[in-house]
Amino acid sequence: MILHQLAIGAGAIAVSVIIHASFMLAAAAMPKRELPPRRGLLRKGLVIIAVVLWFFLSICVQCWVWAMLLLSLGALGSLEAALYFSTVTFTTLGYGDIVLGEDWRLLGAFAAANGTIIIGWTTAMVFLAVQRVYEIHAR
Repeated sequence: MILHQLAIGAGAIAVSVIIHASFMLAAAAMPKRELPPRRGLLRKGLVIIAVVLWFFLSICVQCWVWAMLLLSLGALGSLEAALYFSTVTFTTLGYGDIVLGEDWRLLGAFAAANGTIIIGWTTAMVFLAVQRVYEIHAR
């Protein structure tokens, strides 16, 4: 059973990475317009908000993927419980009010590790966006 959970967890992490990489590549492919230096601070702030919301959407999609996986495995009994568990676990908040049974609890650890990696990756992307926006501003 452990190898089965390892295989399923690795597959879910791979799907999560593909989703996040797709969002990153889509963001990188967006047309770049030079923001006027020393002007347009509101516009620059809106760019940062858009980047944060874009990657938040990516995280939401990944939580839904984990939720659908847990639901399809019968690890949790309802969509609400599966989505709640996957979000709380992915963000490593881990309230513990909903837990997986012994047959699937290793997947909870994988989801938490996956979330830690993805949120770190997201932080790096947001930092890069802030740096680029305000690097232009400093000129």
